Amino acid sequence: MIATLAALVASSGGAPAIAQKPACDRACLSGFITSYVDALAHHRPAALPLAKASRFTENGVAIPLGEGLWTGVSAVGQRYRYDYVDVAAGQVAAHLDFVENGKAGLMSLRLKIVGGRISEIETVVNRGAANAERMVPPEPLWEAPEPAATRLTRAQLAAVAQSYLAAVAAGDGSKAPFDPDTCVRLENGGVMAQTANDHPPQPGPNAQSPVPWIRLVASTLGMGCAKQLDTGIYGFITSYNNARFPVIDVERQIVFGQWNFRRRGDVKGVTYNGAFTSFMESTQFPNENLLGQAFKIRHGKIIRVQGVFLNANVYKSGTGWSGGADGPVAGPR
Repeated sequence: MIATLAALVASSGGAPAIAQKPACDRACLSGFITSYVDALAHHRPAALPLAKASRFTENGVAIPLGEGLWTGVSAVGQRYRYDYVDVAAGQVAAHLDFVENGKAGLMSLRLKIVGGRISEIETVVNRGAANAERMVPPEPLWEAPEPAATRLTRAQLAAVAQSYLAAVAAGDGSKAPFDPDTCVRLENGGVMAQTANDHPPQPGPNAQSPVPWIRLVASTLGMGCAKQLDTGIYGFITSYNNARFPVIDVERQIVFGQWNFRRRGDVKGVTYNGAFTSFMESTQFPNENLLGQAFKIRHGKIIRVQGVFLNANVYKSGTGWSGGADGPVAGPR
């Protein structure tokens, strides 16, 4: 399966070969995240070492650096921070919490470093994220190097990440190599999938929620990532688009990607255990989610997925960056 996926991603340009010797090591790249966090929290974009042709996007739109989140933020990364480092490519990403105008939120951040300067800044901002105020320290497994003998190559890692997108869009857990015993998926700070023996620190969907679909998701926790997809409860996602995987950490077997999950708007609900549940109103018109998501892979299998997304963004608005792969569009459901 991995060989097939590697061929797929190689054909789509998802994991380019890196030939040059890196000028900035792991600590150096994480230091750029720290510099960005400090500059953002203190409203000082001029403090950043920017390349002349640097580009900044917030939620898929190119805007001047210093606008958007920069205007109202007061704290960044005080409760929650994960760094994802790609020394070979000179890129680094992070998931962070923030406070803007007194309200907590979560964001994903990607920086590209060229010649000691920041040339690209890509952010996905989830404002008012309910879980942002109760985040806990990161899991150490994200920092753990994986044994050299079990590591996948850059191309294979990118292919595994892309297979996840295909699995979600198709509602078919067999399309991705999920670990059935350890896979946990966290989105916008909440656990959305776990195995029967997991006790992740983040809160999950509320079984007492007034929203029927949220109650349905809560009832499927414990199935694991693959079996939960097979239920069809994410059937409102009808394709993936603009998928890029710019940060790949071979040593830690981590992939960070940006893409859109598109919702066609005509999938009304799902029948599960003989009962029909309507999907949320936000899925009942054409729109898409913009994601900045990370994968932890061990022995070739996905053990963690975590990310930040902007829900119900404008249909076909994209990521704000060129390139990327599109997945097959799901048929009628």
